Amino acid sequence: MKQSGTGSTIWNWNIGMSASDAFALKNSGLNDFLFAEVGTELNGSELTILSVLARLGQDPWAEAAKWTKLPKAAIIDRLAQCISEMPLCPQALSDARATASRLILLLPSQAATARPSENAAARKLDVRKRVLVAICCAAVALGFAFNLMPASSPTNTVTPLNEVPIEHPRAPSN
Repeated sequence: MKQSGTGSTIWNWNIGMSASDAFALKNSGLNDFLFAEVGTELNGSELTILSVLARLGQDPWAEAAKWTKLPKAAIIDRLAQCISEMPLCPQALSDARATASRLILLLPSQAATARPSENAAARKLDVRKRVLVAICCAAVALGFAFNLMPASSPTNTVTPLNEVPIEHPRAPSN
């Protein structure tokens, strides 16, 4: 808690949270892997890979994305180590390596995860090019419009309607 110069109290909250993409869940090809169950906790509830990684202070989507680029043996070792650090029932802990071997099959392959990011980069570049072309076209159109406008001069002014002479129609003569 801090005191400000005016005598009012200002609360200073420091909450540490991992920086993660807000739309990672919806757009992730890692969901099948992250939501897979690794075992039963001592309290009877099922534990997922997502929960395991979050409890270890890691961003689940970032960590899983890193694992897609590793050899399978390294992924099994890391996942089994993570599982063994959880409060699971003894059977789940003894099966940690077998569970990890089974669950890594749910990870997308390295090639499959590289393509969407390449396509996204190409789409971003394509959008940037289109915006640049649109801005250039708009600038050229404005240039032509200003060039075609007649130049105003003191002799070429607008006359107010109350100063315009009105001609009355003449009555027909018989």
